[in-house]
Amino acid sequence: MERSFRIALVSPVFPPYRGGIGTVAAHDAEQLRRAGHTVEVFTPAYKTLSAKEASITRLQPFYAWGNAAVLFGLISKLRGFDVVHLHYPFFGSDILVAFACKLWNIPLVMTYHMKPKAKGILGATFAAYRAVLQPIVFDVARAILVSSNAYADEQRVVHRRRIPHPFSVDTERFSPGGRDVAQDHFGIPQDLPVVLFVGGLDAAHYFKGLDVLLRAFAIMKTKARLMIVGDGNRRKQFETLALDLKISDRVHFLGSVPHEDLPAAYRAADIHILPSIDRSEAFGIVTQEAMATGIPSIVSDLPGVRTLVVPEETGMWVTPNSVESLTVALDRCCANTELREQWGAAARVRAVREFSSAQLTQSLIDVYSSVISAHQ
Repeated sequence: MERSFRIALVSPVFPPYRGGIGTVAAHDAEQLRRAGHTVEVFTPAYKTLSAKEASITRLQPFYAWGNAAVLFGLISKLRGFDVVHLHYPFFGSDILVAFACKLWNIPLVMTYHMKPKAKGILGATFAAYRAVLQPIVFDVARAILVSSNAYADEQRVVHRRRIPHPFSVDTERFSPGGRDVAQDHFGIPQDLPVVLFVGGLDAAHYFKGLDVLLRAFAIMKTKARLMIVGDGNRRKQFETLALDLKISDRVHFLGSVPHEDLPAAYRAADIHILPSIDRSEAFGIVTQEAMATGIPSIVSDLPGVRTLVVPEETGMWVTPNSVESLTVALDRCCANTELREQWGAAARVRAVREFSSAQLTQSLIDVYSSVISAHQ
């Protein structure tokens, strides 16, 4: 019988905050618990959150800036676990996690999600952090998981034990069917093809490319509707842009859809789109969710992002930050129902075959087992 581990999962963000890192961390925690392991999540406390949650410790930061936070409490809290799993980047606390693992003699596993990009002083700060502190954290880590070798190679993620480990998707929760019912649920008229965008509408998610999508949507030859799932401090800006482009009657801003309603949002759509503009987008959990739901995806031709879509089989790649390229792809998919259905069915098959939660959770447990055994 497989040994049950005590796992500390450390993440800079966690639901109810929406974002890829938090989504992956929450999914991992749920799946590992289902597999019989004890998982405690450590993440910064949110000012808007007051409810107590089992197995989630929200620590008050000594200092916080965006998704960076200094959580000194981690040093004592991490004592006694069999393994610590850090979701990176977590500026301000990753070095504290590394220190705690050395202090308490606990193996550290990391998931490398992305390399943040910025300009000016913030960009210089990121660069200095990566030059000085990142090598220390990497050296402590017994294994670094990457979503794809393509993205890791492009970002020059070098480690003695770098393991390709794509994120997983719950193919039972995200599954095909019920398009009309789902559209009624969200108040979407059933008169046109529906394109779905899922992503944060805040400044931290500038790279999602929603403005590019809106501009492409405005000049498409084929009429369609656009569902936008997500919220943030730039939502008003995007709503104003849709109004200025005279497409607001066909663009539906749904805000932050409740967790339990998210599968229905995918079922309401005919096409999913991830129009990211630069390499700050490293993978695309939303594309996996669309795949599992049986709809094709149009994604930017970026390392990591494009690995989820097989061109002309499960969707299309487009030139990043190109209104023209995106418009051509949208017109083609929206005008061809048979093509959408064919690609969507193939996407579902691939999601089940390559990204199901069961097989990738077992792969993660195998990594834990190996680093724990080697550490003893």
